Amino acid sequence: MRIRSRFLISFLGSLLVIIVSLMAIFAIVFYAITGEAPLPATLYKTATEQKAITFEEQEALINLRNTAKTDPSKLLTTETKEQIAAYEKKGVKIVIRRGNSILYHSDGLVVKSLLVHAPEFDTNNIYTQGTIDNKGNLFRYLKFDFYFPDQEKGSVMILNQENSFSEFMQKWGILLISAILLLAILLLILFNRSLNRAVIQPLRELNAKVSVMKSGDLNEPLMISSHAKGEVDDLANEFESLREALNEANQEKAKYEENRKELMTSISHDLKTPITSIIGYVEGLQDGVAKTAAKQNQYLGIIHNQAKHVNHLIDELFIFSKLDMHKLPFQFESVPIYDFLTHFIDEYTIELAQKDIVLISDLKDEQVFLRVDRIQLRRVLDNLVQNSTRYMDKTYKEIRISLRNGDEEVLLSVQDNGVGMPKAEVSKIFDRFYRIERSRNQMTGGSGLGLAITKQIIAEHGGEIWAESTEGIGTTMFFTLPKGGIEK
Repeated sequence: MRIRSRFLISFLGSLLVIIVSLMAIFAIVFYAITGEAPLPATLYKTATEQKAITFEEQEALINLRNTAKTDPSKLLTTETKEQIAAYEKKGVKIVIRRGNSILYHSDGLVVKSLLVHAPEFDTNNIYTQGTIDNKGNLFRYLKFDFYFPDQEKGSVMILNQENSFSEFMQKWGILLISAILLLAILLLILFNRSLNRAVIQPLRELNAKVSVMKSGDLNEPLMISSHAKGEVDDLANEFESLREALNEANQEKAKYEENRKELMTSISHDLKTPITSIIGYVEGLQDGVAKTAAKQNQYLGIIHNQAKHVNHLIDELFIFSKLDMHKLPFQFESVPIYDFLTHFIDEYTIELAQKDIVLISDLKDEQVFLRVDRIQLRRVLDNLVQNSTRYMDKTYKEIRISLRNGDEEVLLSVQDNGVGMPKAEVSKIFDRFYRIERSRNQMTGGSGLGLAITKQIIAEHGGEIWAESTEGIGTTMFFTLPKGGIEK
């Protein structure tokens, strides 16, 4: 069943409930007033029952009838007119007819209407009461027909306005029912039109847009008719949000796939280079090229270094893969960060001195405890320091490690005076699979994964990492760690 039919059925059902409710209320009120159940026979009797003839009507008819019988000429005397005026004050209207003319009528009655709708003359006075229309108003009449002395027909009529429901329906019933039916039809048309503009048409547009989305086209905004309101408009907005999310996800997926392919190409090349070197030196040993012990040791040393490089590449790929799938376990514990950094700097000072690099400690001796994973935080610092050592181009080489204590977090930085990098590259160096100047990475031995791994480790600790760099001056890596760490 289509939604239009469902709405139409709901509308008609609601209308039926309202009608039944009104009928129930009417039945209760009718029973409370009359003490009778509103059965069809009772309703018909109530609707068709006329008001009882009042005493004033009976008195007026008897007096005027007696006058008409004895001396009709006295009907228009001053004495009779005074009597008529007295009855009119009591709500009774009087008409005196002679032939086809009206000799007298009470105020408020229209002569032409009286002549048109007046009842026929009845010599035997059998039909002495009924209903007469006077310019749209219904009156109940009591009449007495007689003859004037010249044998001309005459009538005395006592009128009282009739409010009978049956009389009203006899006059206006067909017109009223027709008006109600026309109004009902008009309401249905307006409801259908409003439903079509506000619901059906927007849903059809939404269906067409969703079909376009289903075909794979997510670039076109999902905009529907401005007539849509309420839940339909909310539904369209939700679909638009879904389209934007899917489009963004597709773009991210395409970018991810492109970077993945580029990484695979780079990693394959980086692995192939040392493996080719290893094969070459092993074959040299097998062929007896290195004839002296010193030469053989040199070949073995090169093979060992190249094997370590391959192992490092594989290790970083393994770690990055586990981080990317959130499967790398973290062992968080409370660590005094000052002592941890001091120990790290002491270990690296001698190693870097062999490379003519000065490692400077810029720490304040404060007892600040952080909830961190010692191994992974050490990996972050290793990556940042090793990254700095690869790009040193000055005679005096310096790396500075700093710690600043904040209200809710600590700020650590690793600063070098190396070659720096273009500003356009700074915001990209932590992106997954991103590499700066492939030739530089090959020259320096980097895999292009170190900073991506570092970013994910810091994120797992609830911190942030960013870089600032100036070409020719150096680079500073900043990262924050929240106090108290993360509950795992």
